Amino acid sequence: MRGASPVPQSRLAILAYGSLLYEPGAALALRIVGAEPCLTPFPVEYGRVSPRWGGGPVLVPHERGGAVEGALLLLADDVDLGDAVEMLALREGLEDARGVVQVEMPGGRLVLTASLPRNLPAPDMTADALAVRALDSARHGPRNGVAYLAGAVRAGVSTPLTAAYAARVLERLGAASLDEAERLVAFDRPARNGGADGLG
Repeated sequence: MRGASPVPQSRLAILAYGSLLYEPGAALALRIVGAEPCLTPFPVEYGRVSPRWGGGPVLVPHERGGAVEGALLLLADDVDLGDAVEMLALREGLEDARGVVQVEMPGGRLVLTASLPRNLPAPDMTADALAVRALDSARHGPRNGVAYLAGAVRAGVSTPLTAAYAARVLERLGAASLDEAERLVAFDRPARNGGADGLG
């Protein structure tokens, strides 16, 4: 069409508030050019158990949580929307792109995030119950609930349950810190071959 020009694509970013903050995966890491701290526009809590973390608790959008300190992972200008969706879906272990959604954020960027379903019933969302799941998941390998919790705390992510949950983990292990807790569960873990692939 005479005089027509391509519609410019908005700059892309990915909203991260869990392990994506510090472990984006190889494919995404190559395309991230910066990060901007932000608060999540929705409440977040430990409301999901993830087989990719040995059945340990992970963070998902949840009305019982609170807004947390996350980050916008800024993607290179030459990353198109389709590729961004595909990379995020692959990183999160999603079967297809339907689990990737757009969220409204200030700044003029098109912001994507993964919408993983919560699967923990309300009675299991207590500090004690989460600690039990995290410690049990440690038997399945280095990617477990204790490691996930420690990584989230190091990244500055704090939900309404975080402090009590971390305290219960430390009490049950007799550890002084989450770093020590990670070392203790690694020492106690029986040797095993294999492990879950993916990062989600």
